Amino acid sequence: MLQHLITQDEDLRMVPIDRDALVAEVARLREELAGEAGRADPARTRMLTRWIGIGLLSLGAPGDAQAFFRWSLALAASAHNTKAVVATGLNLGDAHRYAGDLPAADALYRGALATARSQCQEILDYALQHFGKHLMESGALADARTHLQEALRLRIAKGDIELLASTQAALDRVASLIAVNEAEAGATARSEWSRGGQ
Repeated sequence: MLQHLITQDEDLRMVPIDRDALVAEVARLREELAGEAGRADPARTRMLTRWIGIGLLSLGAPGDAQAFFRWSLALAASAHNTKAVVATGLNLGDAHRYAGDLPAADALYRGALATARSQCQEILDYALQHFGKHLMESGALADARTHLQEALRLRIAKGDIELLASTQAALDRVASLIAVNEAEAGATARSEWSRGGQ
């Protein structure tokens, strides 16, 4: 719905391609949501609230996005729509991660991943990808790489080039962060050795 207006920055976070166009589209979705108030279509309301949240998150408003994701998640849970519960739980995790609340994000990602593994294998790769990016930002690079490699295997099986590229970009970012950490650790060790040898 908004995919054509959103890309990823160098940290692999969602950002607008065209900010003004995304602002306008989120406003349009909010108007449509207001028009849904008198109708009994919770599935449409769930979809609209989720996409408004994604738009707001991409525009740098993770707190506002959280409210819409919670609304969407409640509708998914009441409809017993496990796939939507997992997907929206991941989005809510992203909103907490973007806001800097890593403990809340971690709990949401772990819950969504566990549900995907046990009940919704068709989107397990998404859960692994989101959790892997969270681990990467948390500094747990080896764990991030493990989860992203599992996502890559699943996405190779799916054969979706765009999904494969997204996971490969995350793995490349993890590899580069690991290389930086190793270089810094080596430089620190050499510095300590040289001070000790004087």
